Amino acid sequence: MPDVAPLHIVSGKGGTGKTTVALALALMLRRSGETLVCEVESRHGLSEAAGLSRIALGEERTVTISGQTLRMLSVDSRHALRDYLEGHLRLGLAGVLLEKTGFVEFAAELAPGLRDVLLTGKVYQAARRGLKRQTDAVDAVVMDAPPTGRIESFLTAGEALAEVVVVGPIAPQAQSIMALLRADTTQVHLVTTCTEMALTETLETIDALTRDRIAVGHVIVNQVVSDPPALPDVATDPALRAAWERYAAFAASQRPWAELLDHRLTELGRPAPLRLPLLPREVRPDDLVRIADLLAEGWEA
Repeated sequence: MPDVAPLHIVSGKGGTGKTTVALALALMLRRSGETLVCEVESRHGLSEAAGLSRIALGEERTVTISGQTLRMLSVDSRHALRDYLEGHLRLGLAGVLLEKTGFVEFAAELAPGLRDVLLTGKVYQAARRGLKRQTDAVDAVVMDAPPTGRIESFLTAGEALAEVVVVGPIAPQAQSIMALLRADTTQVHLVTTCTEMALTETLETIDALTRDRIAVGHVIVNQVVSDPPALPDVATDPALRAAWERYAAFAASQRPWAELLDHRLTELGRPAPLRLPLLPREVRPDDLVRIADLLAEGWEA
């Protein structure tokens, strides 16, 4: 078990399936060791995507998905603030009262980036459990992060906060979080679809994170539709032909965007994207294992 667990951050434009991919990635990594998957947006997206009862905000528990166990954590800024006050300032009950009175919202107005630092701070602590020889240490951490429109400001909040708050324990902690996010053990994986807006945001995010010295891992193209086989001449049913034509048109509409992405990634010196197929229904827990298998086929160690 590594002292500092590799951190895999998953982001993507809303609707691209980043939460599904984050869960599937966690299941893939679980095959090599204990894995913790975290959500930081208080949406209960992980538990809902896995078909599980909701994990209470601030709670961590072991869950089972299609026979595989995972650790799942729902990070919440209010609970993170309480833990921070208790761990660093020993405020005890006073910290609980500050949490309940909305102090985190007030403090976030005074110190831009504080909320995001509190959220990433909990993930930071989880990745470093092995360093502290904690019994709940894990081999890998996966974060279901905010969407690409917000991921740069979310990941660089520690830097912004350290510039504003130069004294006290929060400043060095923010700097330590930034050091982890820029470490060789951390990668941001971007989920996209073959659509103009999603691809544009993905490419802009690659540029932004590269400037911020945060490593981009894999680009994962989700909901890919392959060209359908030709209909035999004997297939004369009008409804069948109409359905085939709609499917073929959808596949054709994705092709130029897929080619553009391949071209741009080649220009950037990046590996080809991983591709996941469009499923014919809402994702089920068993589908997560299948997606994990597909990720494993193209994943680089």
